[in-house]
Amino acid sequence: MIVVKNKALIIVLVLLSAGISGYEVYQRYFTEEEPRFQWPDKLDIPCQPTSDSFDCDFYLQANSTPVKTLLHPLNDEVWVAELDGKISSWDGSLLYEVGNISQIISRCHFEQGLLGFEFTHDFATSNQILLSYTEDADCDGPSNLSGVMVASVEIVEGKIDLNTVVELRRIAKENRNHNGGNLHSLNDGTYLWSIGDGGGSSDPFNNGQNIHSPLGTIQYFSYQNNTISPVLQRFGNDSDYVLHHGLRNPWKFDTDNQGRLWIADVGQYCYEEINLVAIQEASNFGWSEREGMHDYDESDDCTSPPTEPANQNLTDPIIEYPHIGGNCSITGGFWMDWGPESMKESYVYGDFCTGSIWQITATNIGWESNFITSVGTQITGFGQGINDELLIFSWIGAIYHIYEV
Repeated sequence: MIVVKNKALIIVLVLLSAGISGYEVYQRYFTEEEPRFQWPDKLDIPCQPTSDSFDCDFYLQANSTPVKTLLHPLNDEVWVAELDGKISSWDGSLLYEVGNISQIISRCHFEQGLLGFEFTHDFATSNQILLSYTEDADCDGPSNLSGVMVASVEIVEGKIDLNTVVELRRIAKENRNHNGGNLHSLNDGTYLWSIGDGGGSSDPFNNGQNIHSPLGTIQYFSYQNNTISPVLQRFGNDSDYVLHHGLRNPWKFDTDNQGRLWIADVGQYCYEEINLVAIQEASNFGWSEREGMHDYDESDDCTSPPTEPANQNLTDPIIEYPHIGGNCSITGGFWMDWGPESMKESYVYGDFCTGSIWQITATNIGWESNFITSVGTQITGFGQGINDELLIFSWIGAIYHIYEV
């Protein structure tokens, strides 16, 4: 008797045995969207905190969805990356474009584009940044043609020189969603890079629990002179890039001054989660055996009580919240050792659909999450302004400064 354990293969075999064509199989099974999830309309809702303790000011208008801001390591300015491939510089009074990589990226799906960037640790001498993006592909072709790429590029006379792009590592994917893509420098020549589980619904290829797959992971590499290499030496092959696995779509994460890694991982149908581990403490966060603090169950109505993982090698999140009251997708933020005074020494995060914002703080018995305010706008990210302002990115492209009153 042959036992087939791969969920994708089982479904494909059943459909093919029923006389359904290969193309129809692809259309029915390798769908990029979750059956119970529907993208909301993109709404032009300004930032309007419901709490009397906070207010918002308009900060900048991006051309497309803002992705990330970074303080320039040498100049008194902040660089702003956008999903459509544009990177601009803001010095507090003038916003000007420093580069546009739209010609080398794919934007076939809401979640595709320029996903992240980072100044190299030796930027003062190398004049290089690292880019994370979905590579250019035919939007009418198979969805697996567009992988996630990390590349280096030189800054020449203050502008990105596309002629100097060097592709460093490509991660192949089955679908266009769940890309992850955040890049983060540890300021010692090593970097973290988040990759989603390959997309589709319910991790059809079991990538999350395959430590030898780059999908559903936090990759850990060193970079020097247009070359990257894995920091870890556990397997002697490509799997050495994997530091953490068992993730679904960790598109936002941060580190703190205590050597900890905060990962906001987007849930499937019910539970959004925040994971916390020491940066180099290789961990399996459970997807797709677990969703939040629960055994994964497609039929869950998002009200079931937490359960203990059967596999004691899995690391549960420190905080979860359900898809109730309009919440739908976590947007990770920062460990705050800057910004509004009431947020310092806490991790701040939000929800894409409701615009709710929470902060996680330490207690005598662990961690707790407290609601701060709702801002109304669809939150796609948080950023740091030129004067340590806490910024909120909206899906429509507006960037707001949220502050205490």
